[in-house]
Amino acid sequence: MTVIPRKLLLLLIISIVCILIILMYNIQLREEQDISPTAPTLHGEPRDAPSAGEQCPLVPKHPADIETNVIFPTLELEPGWMRSREFWGNGYEDRYNRRRTMWPQLPLRVIVMPHSHTDPGWLKTVEGYYTSSTKSIITNVVDKLTQHTNMTFILSEASYLWMWWEEADSQYRNKLRALVDSGRLEITTGGWVMTDEANVDFFSMVDQLVEGHEFMRTQLGVRPENSWSVDSFGHGGAFPHLLAKAKISNMVIMRIHYVWKEWLARHQNGNFLWKQTWEKDGTDAPLCHNFPYDIYSIKHSCGPNPQTCLGFDFRHLDGEYNEFTAHYTPVNEANVKARSELLLEQYGRTGSLLPHNVVLVPLGDDFRYSSPIEFDQQYANYMKIMRFINSGDYNAKITFGTLKDFFAEVRSRMDQFPTLSGDFHVYSDIFSEGRPAYWSGYYFTRPYIKLLGRQVASKLRNVEILYTNSVGLANKDGYDIPKKVLRAFYPSLVRSRRALALFQHHDAITGTSKGFVMDDYENKLNTAITELNKIEVVLVEYLLQEEREGLLLNSNISHTNWRNKGEYKEEEQDIVLSPSTRQPIVLINSLPHRVEKIAYIRTSSLNVCVYDANNNMLDVQIAPFHNTTRESKLDFSKFDVWFPVSLEALSLSVFYAEDCEWSSKPTNVYCLSCPDSEKLTSVHLKKMQDGAVQLENQIYKLNFHPETRLLRNVTNKVSGDTRPVNLDFSSYTSQLFRSGAYLFDVEDVDGVPTESPIFTPLDISDVVIVSGPVFSEIRVSWMITGQGGLATFLHTVRLTHDTGSLSEAIHIENLFDFGKSPNFADYEFFMRFESGIKNGVDRRIFTDQAGLGMVERIYAEQANIEGNYFPVTESTYIEDSEARLTLLVDHASGASSLKEGWLEIMVDKRTMHDDARGMGEGVYDSRLTRHRYTLLLEPRNPKVGSSAAPLPFLSPLALRLSRYLEHPISTLLWSASTATIKGSTGLLSSDFPCDYDLVNLRSWRPSSESQALLVMRRLAPDCSWSSLTAADCEAAQANPVLRFSNLSAFFLPTSLTGNHRSSQPSSPFDLFPMDISTFNLTFT
Repeated sequence: MTVIPRKLLLLLIISIVCILIILMYNIQLREEQDISPTAPTLHGEPRDAPSAGEQCPLVPKHPADIETNVIFPTLELEPGWMRSREFWGNGYEDRYNRRRTMWPQLPLRVIVMPHSHTDPGWLKTVEGYYTSSTKSIITNVVDKLTQHTNMTFILSEASYLWMWWEEADSQYRNKLRALVDSGRLEITTGGWVMTDEANVDFFSMVDQLVEGHEFMRTQLGVRPENSWSVDSFGHGGAFPHLLAKAKISNMVIMRIHYVWKEWLARHQNGNFLWKQTWEKDGTDAPLCHNFPYDIYSIKHSCGPNPQTCLGFDFRHLDGEYNEFTAHYTPVNEANVKARSELLLEQYGRTGSLLPHNVVLVPLGDDFRYSSPIEFDQQYANYMKIMRFINSGDYNAKITFGTLKDFFAEVRSRMDQFPTLSGDFHVYSDIFSEGRPAYWSGYYFTRPYIKLLGRQVASKLRNVEILYTNSVGLANKDGYDIPKKVLRAFYPSLVRSRRALALFQHHDAITGTSKGFVMDDYENKLNTAITELNKIEVVLVEYLLQEEREGLLLNSNISHTNWRNKGEYKEEEQDIVLSPSTRQPIVLINSLPHRVEKIAYIRTSSLNVCVYDANNNMLDVQIAPFHNTTRESKLDFSKFDVWFPVSLEALSLSVFYAEDCEWSSKPTNVYCLSCPDSEKLTSVHLKKMQDGAVQLENQIYKLNFHPETRLLRNVTNKVSGDTRPVNLDFSSYTSQLFRSGAYLFDVEDVDGVPTESPIFTPLDISDVVIVSGPVFSEIRVSWMITGQGGLATFLHTVRLTHDTGSLSEAIHIENLFDFGKSPNFADYEFFMRFESGIKNGVDRRIFTDQAGLGMVERIYAEQANIEGNYFPVTESTYIEDSEARLTLLVDHASGASSLKEGWLEIMVDKRTMHDDARGMGEGVYDSRLTRHRYTLLLEPRNPKVGSSAAPLPFLSPLALRLSRYLEHPISTLLWSASTATIKGSTGLLSSDFPCDYDLVNLRSWRPSSESQALLVMRRLAPDCSWSSLTAADCEAAQANPVLRFSNLSAFFLPTSLTGNHRSSQPSSPFDLFPMDISTFNLTFT
């Protein structure tokens, strides 16, 4: 046997190891090159590549240093310092004194930032504020910054800048541009408004940012880099992600729970990288600065002592008397030392809360600097202080500056920051009374206008996509008339964009403006719908006509319902059908997926036949119109007609209806007070029988309580599993002056909220069951007479009989009218589902974040009910190891799980008193509103292992049905006397995969070159839940390609709002799960 020397053996082993390391490195390098995104500067850092065609990839959750949903339930919500309303105490003072000795090594750096918070509507309309204040403020900014060459200012909302810009002459425009170019005037965020972050849906939040940035970029040459969002009532997790996608790398927030303020200050974590749970680290996250004190006023800005800070507000106008004029003490040679050192101590205390010792001091308040004198007063006094400190031996430097200056200083001193994931809902203050005041009331204030905003958003998206495609076709064809007509509609499209964008303001969609201001927002939204409908009619005609050389403005096309899903049945157009002429009906599907839905029309004909473009007769369900305006009765002069349709992706499809000899299965109508009538060919009337009611389709069997007629339990016929799902309506009694437009606080006994039923079985006025070939549903009507007159409530539960995804859900609709005030005064109404879901003693509930993703909520006992109601924009669910109960909504609201297995959603409120947060009036203008929900009880998918822990998200089925609810089909009538039309027009060559969304396809100003902003995203549906109809969403598909049916296009990646564009083309489908990707699309 040959013996290898020991040293030689060791050398051989080392050589082999080195070779293996080199080989592994080369393999890894090749793999990393393979998975690199096309445009890393726009799409972020490389991540694990999605499998080709995989629709349910497991997206892992990556921890953050600070996870808000984990930490918040552990915090003491009633700390000892709460009554004093300020967290500063001996511990903070000791730390300040220690930190003060370190100033020679780490000098105090202070950025004093003049600003004015200008709400685009609140106590006045946006035009009222512009005329009285904001016009002067912007003019003064231009004049005084030109005069005072080292003063700075920030402006944020594009809405006011646009109004000023339209009136400004070229001299003022040039001055403003020069100030922006100099860096002394910074445009922060640059959205159309300072958006709310709880009620706003994903599309609208993006669109208002795009609209603002387009104005800033094209008119001012500005691309914002920093965000100033200081008056949203709590901060959500979606907005920082959108800012990052827009290449805004720094942000400031203000209104978060008072214990969060203290916790972040105690741990010196006031600056953090706000990342998403699916992001590995904070590489792509914006750096967020939490302002440590209550609010952006001068009183709460300089340091922890508000009374001291009041003395450094130097605004002093004749005839103005308030708390800061009472403290007015101008700086002079005699007091400059004492005053400067007093202020420096406050700045130093703020600096001790942060490791970098850089302090941002906002210098302003609501609608400040409307007088030019204030500029001079603030400037002159602060300059005296700055000169004194900067020239002395204080190891401190104070200057005017902007957010850009502040973050540059911070990043020059630190390059490592903690990461944070989650959000800061629910916001609570203590500065009014020294006790918690939870701002969860606005989640469900004025639901009617919240719903109207969503309807405008859906309509706008629909028209944007059709308009962009039409302009592309018109430019391709080269005919002058269509090009001129379409371009002429562009200003109307822009006005509609801006009406919707304005409504996303944090005092608009929240419902927290005075009543007449809310009326103004509503009028603007209604005008937008009217204009969008006019545009949509022209687009439908253009896209469906056989020849596209011309285009009629006086089209014979009309909408069956101008709001598309409105409350008032009189808004529905009654169609007169003839047995000799077929009526064309155009249905628009704006989703990039094939959909299976139920279309609806109303007609005076009892017998109706409906055909598709290939002359195939469709199933039809007919029932007399159910009028519930003053009393529940069936109207036999008009009939509701429903028919199932399958619509290809992003398409316009034509169907035909006619009065005919009835040959389909009749509809059975059961009611408590059916009129005496013979059997009609299409409708059979029957008396309601006593006892329990049951609805059934091929998937579900629903049982209803024999007295209340409300849902009691649900049986899944496929699995044989029966579960309790007790539906109930009730109300909480408002705490006077502590519950209103903003706040939510209810009466309780020993911490248990006091509940009062809205109605009882004795209030039932009618029960109607409609059962036919398309669906079966139960309608329960209640009528109550109060001091303000009649209140009516109609609750509908439906099961469909189709074989598509609609059949796997329970469809709920509540048409509620509380009557006139003072009916139901100081009551807050909710709908609750009591199920057997075991979501834990900590009552975990998942709610969406502006439609971006889902966030897990853990019940915080000390916060009571008001601190455990969370914002819901699109969806919420509870789950256990066996089942998930999901509720999809069509407008923003609030949801909670007060007991294990419970899921409840707020419906409406009528609070008669102001809650002392500035609006100055109660909320007593609740009105007839149609609330739509989709309820799913989904069993666990046995094919998916329980060890997998996917990112919290909707199932593929719930995602599909959420899209159905969000984007209903548009229904239009085409006059039979017009020219020949196509049977259908599909705008895409193939469907999008299930997990891809077309957020928007938004035209830039039309020109000879057709360009648009294409916003897409890929989601991460949770495939742990079984579905019979969404199995196609789990199967692997070939790599998708985005192609339009009659147009060629190329795509250049860009940041979210189009501000930063790449020069290298890329495929829109090169997305990772949860990616948002934006492209400048050019039709060729």
